[in-house]
Order: sequence, then C-alpha cells, then structure tokens
Amino acid sequence: MAADESLEEGQTPLDPDEAEGLIPRWVATRGDLDAVESANIVRAYGWAANALRRGHTVADEAFLRGLHKAMFGQVWQWAGRYRRTERNIGIAPHQISTQLAQLFDDSAAWRTHETYPLEEQAWRLHHRLAWIHPFPNGNGRCSRLMADYYLEQHGLPRFSWGSTLAAEEVRALYIAAIRAADRGDFAPLAAFVRQ
Repeated sequence: MAADESLEEGQTPLDPDEAEGLIPRWVATRGDLDAVESANIVRAYGWAANALRRGHTVADEAFLRGLHKAMFGQVWQWAGRYRRTERNIGIAPHQISTQLAQLFDDSAAWRTHETYPLEEQAWRLHHRLAWIHPFPNGNGRCSRLMADYYLEQHGLPRFSWGSTLAAEEVRALYIAAIRAADRGDFAPLAAFVRQ
C-alpha cells in the first residue's frame, strides 16, 4: 500500500515493518485496504458467536486477541499480536499486557460490585481499550466490537455507534467523544454510543 496516502483524523499510521505484514499484496490504495478489512471483519462475527456459545468471557485477553485476529487475520500477519512500536496515541508497548490485565480485572470488579450500569461498563471497556491501543491498527473497530459483545453476553442490545446520524457526522462525533473521554468527560461518549 502506498505510504503517502493521507489518513482520516484519528487513524493510526503504520510503521514500515507493520506495513510489510500486509497479506493481500494486490492492495494499493486506502480503498482497497478498507474493502479487504471490511470483508475480514464480517467473517469475525462467526468467530465471536462461536466463542460466546462456548462460554468465553468477553472482557479478557484471550477474547480480545482472538477477536482482533478473527477481524484482521486474513489481511495482516500481525493480527492478534500486540504492537511493539510507539504511537502518537496509546501507552508504551511494554505496558500493554499490564494495562490490559488491569482493565480486565477492573471490568470483573465492575460486574461483581455493580459499580456501573452494564451499558456504562461496556463503553468504559471500549474507551480504555482504545486508550491502551494494544494493536498496530484496528483498535477502534476491535474495541467497539468488544463493547458490543460485552453487552450481548449480558443480554443487552449492541450499541448503535452513531448509526442514526448522517455518515459524514459519525467519525467526527466519535473522535470528539473519545477525546472528551480521554479528558475525563464521558457524557459525549455515553450519548454517542446510542445515537
């Protein structure tokens, strides 16, 4: 894929080593990449449904890595593996495993002690995963699906993620909601997930 293509706001650029992990060598444009990733993500729904039927817990490392691999494994060789390089967002790579363990411990405590309503637990899980930014790419998409499967596992409907809005509004509102949550203001994210 050409390295000089512009990214949309909030997208993570790949470093050259990660870009080498592209499996379909015919991909030449951002549109090509979007198409092959979208097709792979559709196949991930089956993986997740099977994992839930087998009783897997959504808020754990095995489900996270398995979901990311199912979403991107036919596109990227590094799918399901944590990033090893610094990013303009996210934590340092050597802290990823520790921060994820803390997040999944926190989410277990939220459930046990009913610290937050289930929907809030789901969007907090999403936000922390996006903030940790464990993978080279696909973190927003994977963390949104994690939140949706978390809700599903607990008998609630998935979030709408702005599906009631005009397409051109969705990304800008989502990025603004994530940035507000990064600053401790969760109201925009709580509203966005059900728009």
